[in-house]
Amino acid sequence: MEQERNKIMNLINLFILIVFTFLLKNCSVVDGLLGQANKPSIDFKSLNIEKITLEDITLKMLTSVKNPYPISLPRSDLNLKVSIEGNPLTNLNLNLGNVASRSEQPLPFNVQMKYQDLKKIYDSIPSKELLAVKLDGVISLPIPASYQIAGKESFDFPFSESRNIPSILPNIEIKNFKMIKPEPAQVLNQVNSAQVGQAAVSYLEGLLGGKKTSLSSAASAGLSGVDINIDTLFEIVLKNQAASQVNFSDLKYDLSLKGEKFLSGSPEQILNQGKESVVKVKTTFPLRSLSSGLVEAIQKRSADFQLKGNSGLKVPGISEIINFDYDKKGNFSW
Repeated sequence: MEQERNKIMNLINLFILIVFTFLLKNCSVVDGLLGQANKPSIDFKSLNIEKITLEDITLKMLTSVKNPYPISLPRSDLNLKVSIEGNPLTNLNLNLGNVASRSEQPLPFNVQMKYQDLKKIYDSIPSKELLAVKLDGVISLPIPASYQIAGKESFDFPFSESRNIPSILPNIEIKNFKMIKPEPAQVLNQVNSAQVGQAAVSYLEGLLGGKKTSLSSAASAGLSGVDINIDTLFEIVLKNQAASQVNFSDLKYDLSLKGEKFLSGSPEQILNQGKESVVKVKTTFPLRSLSSGLVEAIQKRSADFQLKGNSGLKVPGISEIINFDYDKKGNFSW
């Protein structure tokens, strides 16, 4: 009797060992035991072009993660391979952060592609305007220790997403910059004092007349109360040095000279001409706002500049309007 009982116990133990070994080697069985409602899940929402700058293109992928556990998931990892037109571009390993307990929350991530890496691909297919970008990756969501079965520590969600991006290598320049000197009669009509009016006329002649005259700021010259504006014209030329046709719209700009804010606003007109857009700017600035640094730049007709702003960017074959942010530094003369 005792021998029979031992045989039965040995068979039971052997069966348990076989089942346990089977579970250890078959994650899909573990997933089935947990059930869909009892494990984290991911929903892939969208893959869009977040923005384009003078240095790079940023893609934004939005996922939604559901955590059914009463404790947070401490770390979600992403392993990602990026390829363009079948050419490997980069591999990324990102920490997407934690996911709160019993919640469903967005889990976005960005993929940044620099033009210095894209240029080789552009050069290999110089006439192609739209390029296929493919993201192949795995998102790993950890399983809290108290919920682990058979030592399984995470759920892995493989994905493959793709979209088209424009073949673009943008450049921006300032051209045809000019300041228009107000007529003396116009200046004299704007002030109540003949003495102040003559001082303003003389100051403007020294500023914009081409004479080598030593000038300080407008305030130091006693012109802080003079309400006279100086008309300024220039063009912002945006050019794509790669294959895509581009159309810019709703452009805003801030122009600084010698580190000082000088002009800002929106242009009167944008002329889109295939791969080049000419932005016509007509604006004014108050004479009384001129510092000694700006005065020196205007007299020399040359200055270090920073041109910052943003614009909508429309590319044939891509439905949405892309955000284009630009920040260009350099030196220009006029």
